[in-house]
Amino acid sequence: MKNSSRKTDVRSECIHILREIDEKEVFAHELISGKCSQADWLPRDKNLLTELVNGIIRHRLSLDTLISSFSKIPFKKIEPWVLYALRMGLYQIVYLDRIPVSAAINTSVELVKKLVRRPDAIKFANAILRSAERNIQNKGLQEQETADPRTALYKRENMWCAFRYPILPDPGKNPSTYIAANYSHPEWLIKRWISRHGREKTVEICKTNNLPPNVFLRVNRREISPQEFIELLKKNGISSYNINDAIVVSDSAISEIPGFADGLFFVQDISAMKVAQFLKVEKSDTVLDMCAAPGGKATHIAELLGNTGRICALDISLKRLQLVQENCHRLGVQNIFIVCGDASEGRVPFHIKFDRILIDAPCSNTGVLSRRAEARWRLKEEDIHKLSGLQYSILKTGATMLKPGGCLVYSTCSIEPEENQDIIKKFLSNESQFYLDAEEYYLPTMNAGDGGYMARLFKQKV
Repeated sequence: MKNSSRKTDVRSECIHILREIDEKEVFAHELISGKCSQADWLPRDKNLLTELVNGIIRHRLSLDTLISSFSKIPFKKIEPWVLYALRMGLYQIVYLDRIPVSAAINTSVELVKKLVRRPDAIKFANAILRSAERNIQNKGLQEQETADPRTALYKRENMWCAFRYPILPDPGKNPSTYIAANYSHPEWLIKRWISRHGREKTVEICKTNNLPPNVFLRVNRREISPQEFIELLKKNGISSYNINDAIVVSDSAISEIPGFADGLFFVQDISAMKVAQFLKVEKSDTVLDMCAAPGGKATHIAELLGNTGRICALDISLKRLQLVQENCHRLGVQNIFIVCGDASEGRVPFHIKFDRILIDAPCSNTGVLSRRAEARWRLKEEDIHKLSGLQYSILKTGATMLKPGGCLVYSTCSIEPEENQDIIKKFLSNESQFYLDAEEYYLPTMNAGDGGYMARLFKQKV
């Protein structure tokens, strides 16, 4: 048996990944996948690394609020390696129940010794972690038992970690600051959501975003039926269940699910699966997917067309189009043609017209913050306004390539109106030959999938 402890220092890898995510703006799932693909990593190490990295990113503001509560040094003056070690230690102490507190503290302090090598930094990290641990009154407080909301930090599923003294802002004086700190989202985003959805719904959105998302699989029905696939998973000891057209897999790494290389399934959120169906393709249609990478919706459209018609997968990124090509090959799709090009600002890359056009526009990702944990800290409010300009430009370009009588679907994984309803209203007010057939807007929930928006437009026949 491999000795995991000799080869794999999960916590050291964790804080190096966390710092790289912040400084290089890379994606957490890419770095985690890279580490977990190493041959000497055991399943428990992979699971712990995934839990630590994603959990610390999701709960970063709550962890920083705790650090500020117990630190005499101003937060901005704390050295980066010390800060990452503190976040990791506190995450294990507060949010995880199976890791002994002593192990959480000792491993974090040891990393400070290794990376900073200064007695004052080591002493500081040890003092913060031990002060926080001493001040915890109850790690498993039930919601209805909460007396002073400033002392209770939300963990999950209506379970709270209660402290002896207030560590959170007063919700009565500033609700948005309290929700931001307790549920770890940027306050500007909290304010936006409260204004539209109210305080209770905003908290529910935050709770969903802080949970590990379900893994939904779209079965390649040309190769296997959903029931046959569930039986295959069962034979391999993988529990699963069916929700509408999706298979939900529990506690399994994608690499361990049988049939991936054989093209039996595509990993795709259940909300994303709605989009291709919303396009209402008919046999032999010519279809343009304008922002196609990595190919989930394009390959779904191909499945719905049943090897008829032609699909053009357009994307601005040649590197990401390689993913489309790989997925087409893996799933056995032969009627998708890949084109690299920019479809914004009136750049029309085709001289032909299409029966159906899908625009799954680049967006703020505010409907998928559970999957893209780092996005909440990178996004700024002004980005939403910049994105809306790009989205409208792509929509206008797409409209010029649609046949009279054709159908265009505009979709995003954002829940912000500037990127969704407002775009469609503006477009319809300027393009009289188009009309809105249907639209759907959905907030993120555990079993119903990610949040997002889609609108189906038809172009009137001349």
